Amino acid sequence: MRKRCLENYRLLKRYYTIAIDGTGYLAFKKRHCEHCLKRVVKGKNFYLHQVLEAKLVLPGIGMALSISSEFIENEKEDVSKQDCELKAFYRLIKKLKSDFPQLDICLLLDGLYAAKPVMEVIKEMGWNYLITFKEGHGKSMFEEYEALLKFLPDNSLEKREGEICHSYRWVYDMDWNGEIVHGFEDRQETPEGKKRFVWLSSIRADRNNVEELSQGGGRSRWIIENQGFNTQKNGGYALEHAFSTNNWGMKNFYLLMQIAHIFNQLMEKGSLLRERIRTEMGSLKVFSDWLWSAFTGIWIDVKRLCSILKRRFQIRFNTS
Repeated sequence: MRKRCLENYRLLKRYYTIAIDGTGYLAFKKRHCEHCLKRVVKGKNFYLHQVLEAKLVLPGIGMALSISSEFIENEKEDVSKQDCELKAFYRLIKKLKSDFPQLDICLLLDGLYAAKPVMEVIKEMGWNYLITFKEGHGKSMFEEYEALLKFLPDNSLEKREGEICHSYRWVYDMDWNGEIVHGFEDRQETPEGKKRFVWLSSIRADRNNVEELSQGGGRSRWIIENQGFNTQKNGGYALEHAFSTNNWGMKNFYLLMQIAHIFNQLMEKGSLLRERIRTEMGSLKVFSDWLWSAFTGIWIDVKRLCSILKRRFQIRFNTS
């Protein structure tokens, strides 16, 4: 961010889009520590460990870079009310504000956060938000949104993208329990059928920005689930495997995994693979085979390693 490498991925050329979502990363059939969350499913007890993630999502290249994590856990075994995603959210955004006090941020949130207290605290931080809006999240508000659409026929924009036809609509200044919010949507017609995506927003949509708010903002929230959680669970990172049952060990492993995932994405999307490895080695498989043989066939000279580590050195990324 300091080197402005991500300028081209800002929403409306201003906001960094940060998706916040929770996921479970470990589950046990028996309580193994005092911080477990207890869930009862079909009469059976399960003891869970969950985390709320804030990831910088970059539409177009599909990167999800973790910038903050807040573990959802009980302080002790016997609590009257368990920790939850919403409680963790308020803790997380305080950390975000402390770490990035001047950053222009637009939070991408799911329908769980369609609540006045959430909107108010985001406003206090000086940030903006796009929240997935569905009928079940505030029925009366959704009915008001649909009623206002009928009175604003000119608030529409049609765009075609290949076989997909986008119909954008938007409304202004809805009253959400005293908080002024805006709404917009993207109705899609595809060969497979019709889809509808609706969002609540602190940013006013109009003819000039509604497409970018939808595609570069609202629709980008899925990146945290696919390129983020799904990749870490099913793409070789083994997020849901208990490498440790020690509470601190589990957390440390999780945080190290986020760092590893960041480096891996930068390598995959960066110029190293494209310009150096494929050019000089011919293919990624050749590089992978060479790397594996280096890890498994070369013994580390401890004395030489210690002498190297005593020297001062600096690692630089090529940001040109």
